[in-house]
Amino acid sequence: DALAGVIRQAFSLTEREAQIATLLAEGLSLPTIAERLRLGLGTVRNHVKSIFGKTETRRQGELVALLCALRL
Repeated sequence: DALAGVIRQAFSLTEREAQIATLLAEGLSLPTIAERLRLGLGTVRNHVKSIFGKTETRRQGELVALLCALRL
Protein backbone atom coordinates (compact mmCIF):
# COMPACT_ATOMS: atom_id res chain seq x y z
CA ASP A 1 0.00 0.00 0.00
CA ALA A 2 1.41 3.37 -1.06
CA LEU A 3 0.06 5.27 1.96
CA ALA A 4 1.62 2.76 4.34
CA GLY A 5 5.00 3.32 2.66
CA VAL A 6 4.70 7.10 2.96
CA ILE A 7 3.67 6.81 6.61
CA ARG A 8 6.56 4.45 7.39
CA GLN A 9 9.13 6.82 5.92
CA ALA A 10 7.62 10.01 7.28
CA PHE A 11 7.41 8.80 10.89
CA SER A 12 9.88 5.89 11.07
CA LEU A 13 7.09 3.42 11.79
CA THR A 14 7.49 -0.33 11.63
CA GLU A 15 5.67 -2.17 8.86
CA ARG A 16 2.98 -3.32 11.32
CA GLU A 17 2.55 0.18 12.78
CA ALA A 18 2.13 1.62 9.28
CA GLN A 19 -0.40 -1.08 8.46
CA ILE A 20 -2.42 -0.29 11.60
CA ALA A 21 -2.18 3.46 10.99
CA THR A 22 -3.47 2.98 7.44
CA LEU A 23 -6.43 0.95 8.68
CA LEU A 24 -7.20 3.64 11.27
CA ALA A 25 -7.14 6.25 8.49
CA GLU A 26 -9.67 4.10 6.61
CA GLY A 27 -12.00 4.42 9.60
CA LEU A 28 -11.67 0.92 11.06
CA SER A 29 -12.06 0.46 14.82
CA LEU A 30 -9.37 -1.10 16.99
CA PRO A 31 -11.37 -4.33 17.51
CA THR A 32 -11.92 -4.61 13.75
CA ILE A 33 -8.21 -4.03 13.07
CA ALA A 34 -7.30 -6.66 15.66
CA GLU A 35 -9.63 -9.16 14.03
CA ARG A 36 -8.49 -8.38 10.49
CA LEU A 37 -4.78 -8.68 11.38
CA ARG A 38 -5.35 -11.63 13.72
CA LEU A 39 -3.83 -9.76 16.66
CA GLY A 40 -4.99 -9.29 20.22
CA LEU A 41 -6.74 -6.03 21.00
CA GLY A 42 -4.04 -5.23 23.57
CA THR A 43 -1.35 -5.69 20.92
CA VAL A 44 -3.13 -3.30 18.57
CA ARG A 45 -3.49 -0.76 21.40
CA ASN A 46 0.25 -1.02 22.13
CA HIS A 47 1.03 -0.38 18.47
CA VAL A 48 -1.29 2.63 18.47
CA LYS A 49 0.47 4.05 21.55
CA SER A 50 3.78 3.68 19.73
CA ILE A 51 2.30 5.35 16.64
CA PHE A 52 1.08 8.25 18.80
CA GLY A 53 4.59 8.71 20.17
CA LYS A 54 6.26 8.64 16.78
CA THR A 55 3.72 10.97 15.14
CA GLU A 56 3.50 13.26 18.17
CA THR A 57 -0.27 12.86 18.32
CA ARG A 58 -2.40 12.07 21.36
CA ARG A 59 -5.79 10.98 20.05
CA GLN A 60 -7.04 8.77 17.25
CA GLY A 61 -8.86 11.66 15.58
CA GLU A 62 -5.70 13.75 15.58
CA LEU A 63 -3.71 10.84 14.11
CA VAL A 64 -6.30 10.18 11.40
CA ALA A 65 -6.36 13.88 10.44
CA LEU A 66 -2.56 13.86 10.12
CA LEU A 67 -2.59 10.70 8.01
CA CYS A 68 -5.36 12.00 5.76
CA ALA A 69 -3.32 15.17 5.16
CA LEU A 70 -0.48 12.97 3.89
CA ARG A 71 -2.78 11.49 1.25
CA LEU A 72 -3.13 14.85 -0.49
